[in-house]
Amino acid sequence: MIKTLITADSNCYLPPELFPEEIPLIQAGIKTEGGSFRESYEISSENLIEYAEEKGEIPQIICPSVEDYRGFFQKHLKNAQSLCHLCCGTNVRESFFNAKKAAESFKNVYVADSRQIGGGMLFQMMEAVKLAGEGFSPEFIARAIDELDSHINSTYTAKDTAWGRKMGIISRNLSTAMDFFCLAPLVTVKKGGIKFGMVFKSEYEYYRSYIAKVLKNKKNIDRSLLIISVPKPYTKRIERYKAETAKYVGFERIAVTDISAKVVCRLGEESMGLHFLTI
Repeated sequence: MIKTLITADSNCYLPPELFPEEIPLIQAGIKTEGGSFRESYEISSENLIEYAEEKGEIPQIICPSVEDYRGFFQKHLKNAQSLCHLCCGTNVRESFFNAKKAAESFKNVYVADSRQIGGGMLFQMMEAVKLAGEGFSPEFIARAIDELDSHINSTYTAKDTAWGRKMGIISRNLSTAMDFFCLAPLVTVKKGGIKFGMVFKSEYEYYRSYIAKVLKNKKNIDRSLLIISVPKPYTKRIERYKAETAKYVGFERIAVTDISAKVVCRLGEESMGLHFLTI
């Protein structure tokens, strides 16, 4: 029997090169007119974009209920002495509170607030799996996850504000002003909060300005791994993104993940994210 099993909320694709062994995930639901689908498994970022464009509205994301978490925990405790579960950031989704309530029914389930979503959360999942394999307690792992958050740099951008304007997220006046001044949206996930900003861009190569802003002159970057978030299916653009990041930082590894439903529904098809650690 496993001493401590790591489980997590599902909010993005897990690259097999980073997670060679399966991690039990609990999926949020994506509610559409056609029914409810499991995030990342039964509906992809491409499907979400198609649905939002057709209907002109963002599909509803439904977090697992307390009962969903209880059933999930009970199922996986059959093969483990204890569980350490990583939740999406509390300011991003309310799943943490449901998972915490469900954990009260068990003596050996520990819930950690990742304070992250999508690509940034993958660093914590890798660290948790590593520590669990080394025999550390779930309490220690939860504290380590909390400490690691301060070292995670997680940001997202999009080509322009056209998508947000169409979905009613960004006002017409703000969208017009940003387009006039050649500004692209910038979303930063840090310490459980989401900060909205802007980045100057070239009209046809928005990602270059974004990558330069995030990586150029950034101190103490851990060069071991860069995670790039992009909507599926991955296109030739990903190779351009990799080449552009290499101008500023020579990362030893670059992994690609599907952008999370929460992000892609608000930034649209031409969105991307960069995630790395600082020492």
